[in-house]
Amino acid sequence: MFSVFLVCSGLAALVNVCVGYLLYGVMGFSSPALYALSVAAAFLSGMGVSFFLNRRYTFEPSGRSMRSEAPDFLLVSLGGLGLTTGLAVGFAASLPALFGQEALFGIPVETVSHIAAVGLTAIYSFLAHKYISFRRGPIRMPLRRDSAQPGV
Repeated sequence: MFSVFLVCSGLAALVNVCVGYLLYGVMGFSSPALYALSVAAAFLSGMGVSFFLNRRYTFEPSGRSMRSEAPDFLLVSLGGLGLTTGLAVGFAASLPALFGQEALFGIPVETVSHIAAVGLTAIYSFLAHKYISFRRGPIRMPLRRDSAQPGV
């Protein structure tokens, strides 16, 4: 199940990182505040992809409606958003000081920071979505009519 989660969430992460790079790398939203907003917007775009792929392919049907699962998914994802954004901003601020350069392995430090933050958040996301977002709903037993007692 975790491997399917990684594939589905990997596709969502790819959307996340591409949107982020488009915003801070191509469009120039790279000041600290705009970088944080870029990472947040990218995360939200990946979140939609993640919900539909993981609901369909990763987790067993919960017995709950999509309408019931979506708010839980949103809350868990907002926790992931905070974690991803905080880690990315922290890494982006500290990596140049640690390594004395604005790029690592030829990749801009903002992108390395974003990728590292998304990767670390994956563990939290899997567990939280498994036990909160897509948890099993209450088991509904159909009413059974006893043939010996008509009308019951």
